[in-house]
Amino acid sequence: MLRKAEVLSLSRLSPRNHYAQKLLAALLLLTVAACSSQKPQPQQSPAQTAQAQSAAALQRWEVTGKLGVRSPKENGSANLIWQQASGNYRIHLSGPLGAGATMISGSPTGVSLQRGNDPAVFASNPAQLTEEIMGWPLPVSEMFYWVRGLVAPGAVSGEQRNTQGQLQRLQQAGWQLEFSGYQAVGPYQLPTRIKAATHQEAGPVSVTMVIKEWEPK
Repeated sequence: MLRKAEVLSLSRLSPRNHYAQKLLAALLLLTVAACSSQKPQPQQSPAQTAQAQSAAALQRWEVTGKLGVRSPKENGSANLIWQQASGNYRIHLSGPLGAGATMISGSPTGVSLQRGNDPAVFASNPAQLTEEIMGWPLPVSEMFYWVRGLVAPGAVSGEQRNTQGQLQRLQQAGWQLEFSGYQAVGPYQLPTRIKAATHQEAGPVSVTMVIKEWEPK
């Protein structure tokens, strides 16, 4: 950008360069206007970028903790063991909420749910399957991302992060999420408590996951 002194120097041009003087003056005004109108574009912070890249690299894990549910049909908690190997997973629930023992097993091609000694039930969508069998939806496909503190693919709104780039709040896939704790696990910063709430035709549903131990594989 030209400085003020350079503007004044234009007046010292000879008459033979009168046309050049006008041309330079016009270019100068355009340059000043362009510089004054430019605004910095919002960019992802280095902390936010590092957080997302680090957590996205985690594809295999075992998580132990608790799962609490409040819904018109269920109100209780269960012990949780979640084993993930890339796109394949096994989620084991035990205790009152799991009705003794419930195993949810899935892959990119579908999901099955087995309660106790009952025959396994198969479906393509884990949230629909858990709602049909257990009375409340468990959005496993999105939780694959949420459990690592990541945004799942698809539209989002209400995204809030702290100064370290960690998710604090998020609205996605019909759920409102709150992330209220993180812990360092090797190179990763991973959530320890996630609360997800949604509203079904039968009424509101909230699912709270409390993670006691992360074990990357």
